Amino acid sequence: MNIEEFTLIPKGYKNKDPRTLLYLYPNSINIVAYAKKMQEFSFYQSLEIAQDLAKRQGFILLPWDCIHWQRAKQYGIDRKIKIGRKSFFMMKINELTKKETLKLELYIDQINQAG
Repeated sequence: MNIEEFTLIPKGYKNKDPRTLLYLYPNSINIVAYAKKMQEFSFYQSLEIAQDLAKRQGFILLPWDCIHWQRAKQYGIDRKIKIGRKSFFMMKINELTKKETLKLELYIDQINQAG
């Protein structure tokens, strides 16, 4: 796993930018659907910024789903980043356990399949 190639952001999320929908279709848009699309878009936008900052410091972002709760508690004070309702931990690649690496690869595969 290479730190430059690593990303938690689905490819092409910017292609589905919902910010213009309200301007283009002011009377016919479902406001609930628009809010969900905006929430997802802004989540990935924030995640992209956090990931860029982490990479500049030599870290990757590890989702809460991929880390054991005891290790999360250990790193939670200094390295925890919360974006929306999800938590991520700034970790070095050599600090990851085999299980965490495996879970992270599965997590990235799920993101790429969904996106």
